[in-house]
Amino acid sequence: MALKKALSRTAMAAGVLTLISFALRGLGMLFRVYLSGRMGSAGLGLYQLVMSVYSLFATFATSGFTVAVSRLAAERLENPDSAKARSGAVRVLCVSSLIALTIGSLAALTLYTGASFLADTFILDGRTAAPLRILALSMPFMSLSACLKGYFTAVGQIYKPSAASLFEQCAKIAIIVYSFETVCRGVTSPAALCTAVVAGLTAGEALSYVFLFLLYLFFSGRSGERVRIDESPVQTAKNVGAVTLPIAASAYVTNILHSVESVLIPMQFVRYGGNREGALSDFGTIRGMTIPMLFFPFAFLGALFSIQVPAISRLNTLEDKGERNRLIDRIMKITVAFSTVTGVIFFAFPETISLALYGNAECAESTRILAIVTPFMYIETVSDGLLKSIGEQNKTLIYSIANSVLRIAGVLLFIPYSGSRGYLWLLVVSNLFSFILCYRRLKRVTGCKMGILRDAALPLALSSAGALCASPLLSVGMHRTLTAVLVCAVSAGAYLAFYALWGKKSNE
Repeated sequence: MALKKALSRTAMAAGVLTLISFALRGLGMLFRVYLSGRMGSAGLGLYQLVMSVYSLFATFATSGFTVAVSRLAAERLENPDSAKARSGAVRVLCVSSLIALTIGSLAALTLYTGASFLADTFILDGRTAAPLRILALSMPFMSLSACLKGYFTAVGQIYKPSAASLFEQCAKIAIIVYSFETVCRGVTSPAALCTAVVAGLTAGEALSYVFLFLLYLFFSGRSGERVRIDESPVQTAKNVGAVTLPIAASAYVTNILHSVESVLIPMQFVRYGGNREGALSDFGTIRGMTIPMLFFPFAFLGALFSIQVPAISRLNTLEDKGERNRLIDRIMKITVAFSTVTGVIFFAFPETISLALYGNAECAESTRILAIVTPFMYIETVSDGLLKSIGEQNKTLIYSIANSVLRIAGVLLFIPYSGSRGYLWLLVVSNLFSFILCYRRLKRVTGCKMGILRDAALPLALSSAGALCASPLLSVGMHRTLTAVLVCAVSAGAYLAFYALWGKKSNE
């Protein structure tokens, strides 16, 4: 009974976190729509280039600290002496924060002093130097926030990091929108607008840390009692390093490869036969508009996955893996069905959805091409997460590196002769490749199987039929947003109704 109640509380907490996660994704999508309208695809492409370098340094500043603090503080809290348990957890937080602040400051100093060099020699666009310098100021705050998030997770206050993320997102959006509507009113320069955006991002990171620190000071249930603990600060630092370094090393490798790929793409677009602004526009359309739009519905699958992760982790500790494998099999079947419907909708109505979100059909073509591989992207993402949840993270790292190398090779060899369309098809091939690797491994270790008829062909047929039924709505002449909602609802509903009845009958 106690276990059942604990699992119920875990599911409820996961549900709340899922709602917050969905709110974050929704705000992010709306903000992306606002930026695309204000900055244009070229400005969005410049912003994506800046963020590709920024994410690399952010990885250096933060990787591993949340996990290290969470794991080590939780271990200290298992001490039967409550006073020593709290002191040990606080010791982990303090030592980790000192290490993180040092690394974050080094990352900030390196990015700030090397901004011009990175802009001129790596990104090949001097306009990105100023935004990089501004973003460098956020690194120490990010490092310290990572430690506090790990501490809150260890003490069971997992809603506080999520609340901080929501606060951070709202603060960033408010600051950037205010800047655009006041200081930058009438400004059209992509570089100036990009600088305003990153200033808002940096301010948001600082405010997020202040928010978390205030929660720690006044609402964390800390005790003023201090007791002597056996572990020295040096030993604590060694333990933090032992957990942090392997995680950080894998993140460094994958993020370096991703950053190299992002910087190479506009360069190869130019070699195909365009100018720099046109290349940035194509890059911004694909990476800044199309891909975020395709992944927005994934919030629903992310909700399902986050709720089930505690159960999967618990079942993975049992000697008998049967129940774990059955749960994973159910998750994969739902993922296949949902992702197939999503892919059909994006393939059938790219113009309608693009017009509803962005007010133009600029990303309609890229949406239709990538819709072909959207189901595989969703399945691969869920498979990757499931593999990590059962201790297969080393395999997923190898797969990620292999896929990144494949994409970089494709960017260098094929994009100069095929341009943005070639890049889109390269994404199709690379996502298929990654899907095959992750799904084959998951199938091997868990035995999950996808039925071709029920799990793939049936969703495809029924959702396609729903899309055909929804097509007449396009000629009604309603507001494009309402039309898009109705089209998607009818298309998905036609499938879900039939599939739910069929699934219910098959389970009887």
